[in-house]
Amino acid sequence: MLNFMLALFWNLTILAVVVTVCCVFNGWKPAVAANGCYVFIMLAGFAFAFDAALTFLVFADAQRRYGAFSTTGAFVERASSYVTGCVVGLCFARLRMHRHKPRAADPVVIP
Repeated sequence: MLNFMLALFWNLTILAVVVTVCCVFNGWKPAVAANGCYVFIMLAGFAFAFDAALTFLVFADAQRRYGAFSTTGAFVERASSYVTGCVVGLCFARLRMHRHKPRAADPVVIP
């Protein structure tokens, strides 16, 4: 459980950093609309695939040295922290979409 909580803490920290960087980037270049939550989900997907490859391919061959990392239980804890971080990111993205709804423009009146 401690490994899950630590992995979740780091995933949420990375989510906060990515969202902050994307907000700064959007303020710097307003023409580009980068959504930090979706960028985080993409990064978490790559990290999940890399973690699965390391767990079941690399660490599985070196059981004597990396036995604690190659167990299925340890991978399930890490995978659930990735999924939980992605769910939090999707909730933030949905919240952002509801808060920043585009307003209908006032009609242009030409005299």
